[in-house]
Amino acid sequence: MLTRKSVARTAQVLCIGVAATFAQTALAPAASAATLPVACSQTALVNAINTANGTAASDTLKLARGCRYSLTAELPAITSPIVVNGNDALITRAVTAPAFRILTVDGGNLTLRALRVTNGDATGSPIANGAGGGIVVTSGGTLTASAVVVRGNQANFGGGISNFSGSTTTVNASVVSDNTAANNGGGLVSDGTLTVSASNVSRNTAGVAGGGIANIGQLTVRASNIRNNNANTGGGLANGVPSVAGGTSTVSVSNISNNTADGTNPGGVYNNGGTVTLYLSTVFNNTPNNCATSPSPVPGCFN
Repeated sequence: MLTRKSVARTAQVLCIGVAATFAQTALAPAASAATLPVACSQTALVNAINTANGTAASDTLKLARGCRYSLTAELPAITSPIVVNGNDALITRAVTAPAFRILTVDGGNLTLRALRVTNGDATGSPIANGAGGGIVVTSGGTLTASAVVVRGNQANFGGGISNFSGSTTTVNASVVSDNTAANNGGGLVSDGTLTVSASNVSRNTAGVAGGGIANIGQLTVRASNIRNNNANTGGGLANGVPSVAGGTSTVSVSNISNNTADGTNPGGVYNNGGTVTLYLSTVFNNTPNNCATSPSPVPGCFN
């Protein structure tokens, strides 16, 4: 028979047990970041990205050294913090595959290291207006590329990389070359915050403005070369484009050279109503001129 005292004692034990359970739950460690080896196949890479997207922790994908990841479809969008250690691997669209971009950073935080991204084609993509043939960083996303080669990609805007308003992209010790944009930014286009340091932006082509880089956001270029690019105007750098004025570009200890533009448009730097600051930098040997025909002045640029 249960007495009042035994009922009270039972209730007390139950309360202690529940409290202990809650305490264990509260003290349980959060899921920790993982390092995921990625075998040399498209399926393994897709599965690894999906796994990393499923956690809030910053997971690291370790690609197979020197692997050629030949894709037949676009990779899953990056929606969480992910680090990709490329180990000199190549991620490329297969020659026989339909058109698609390689990577989309959709609100996530992507770090790429020692990797090559090639042959992306976003020209027909309904996502992001066909921007970013190699990589597009949509609003709220972050991309950091170190020792990365972005080559031979094409898009409507930003043949190599497109950085949207509200996003941040940093390109460090990297090469952006041989990319094509039908409109602006053969190599890179940015409406957000873009930093290019210790890098080469070369042999890119834009149908309208900014063969190397087109910027209507905030651009910083440090210790870099922007050369041998081509566009209708602003073969090297377009700060603002013909249809959109603005942009702030600061170029430090860098060279903008041997770029070309059509007609009498500036081959070096085109500035449309924005601000361009050249610090210990040179704009030289561009065709048909360095910046003389830019609609807005480019202080420190001589022809």
